[in-house]
This record gives sequence, C-alpha cells and structure tokens, in this order.
Amino acid sequence: MSTPIRAGGQLGPALRALREDRGWSQTELGRRVGLSQERISTIERHPERITVGQLLTLLMALDGELLVARRRPPPAGPW
Repeated sequence: MSTPIRAGGQLGPALRALREDRGWSQTELGRRVGLSQERISTIERHPERITVGQLLTLLMALDGELLVARRRPPPAGPW
C-alpha cells in the first residue's frame, strides 16, 4: 500500500489502514510501541498531535516508511 499524504487529515486514516492490514487492534499496536490504546486512538483521530518520533516509531512497528519527495507537477493540458 502506498498512500501520498498531502494534508493532515490523510495521515490518521493511512496509519489506521496500516494497522488494520496487520490485523492489530489499537491496543495491540500500543502494546508493541509502548503507548496506550487511548494515545493510538488520538493519533488516528488527530494526527496533527503526533510527534515525528512517535510517527517514526509507529511506522517501524507497522513496517511502513516515511518518504519525503517533491510532488510531480500536474500534466500539461491542451489549453
């Protein structure tokens, strides 16, 4: 699964999808990374409140990665 994140509201659903692809509950993910189920829930609902360190820890546990790249320019139109 590859999901470009271009707005804050897209991060929570992407993290939730990675977690669900692993078949893990919020409790299980929290146990694996040392966070409470409540904190995992908050991160998924309000990803703007996550620290970079927590994001990287979650991605490592979920076998995900953070890729920073320049967006491709839109294709040239006939106009």
